[in-house]
Amino acid sequence: MSKRYEVLIIGAGISGAALAYELARYTDIKSIGVVEKYEDIATLNSSGTSNSQTIHVGDIETNYTLEKAAVTKRTAKMVEKYCLKYGYQNDIIYSHQKMALGVGDKEVEFLLHRFEEFSKLFPYLEVWDKAKLKEY
Repeated sequence: MSKRYEVLIIGAGISGAALAYELARYTDIKSIGVVEKYEDIATLNSSGTSNSQTIHVGDIETNYTLEKAAVTKRTAKMVEKYCLKYGYQNDIIYSHQKMALGVGDKEVEFLLHRFEEFSKLFPYLEVWDKAKLKEY
């Protein structure tokens, strides 16, 4: 394949599909490619059992206060440690990238403020601007 893209999104899960939509609708990017290993988009999240099995950690749940996120993180960590202790990774728990995307000045300002507030509790959080998104 010799096609060149301004942005190439790896994974057409709910985050990848949403990112493709948002970039296509709200940016001037002309060429977006999406690579997906399954036959359809968002197959994991489209399963009736998937959302109820999600462990909410508190990091990207943008409706959580810092206090609620701290409690949620502790509880999620207990579940994670149990699963790792008994070898359930890739059987019960799975590692997935997560994203919160702000569109418009008000949402971007909210997420930047939230990043500053939550980054000590979740040191792996990153802020990506339009240039960083375009780079990937």
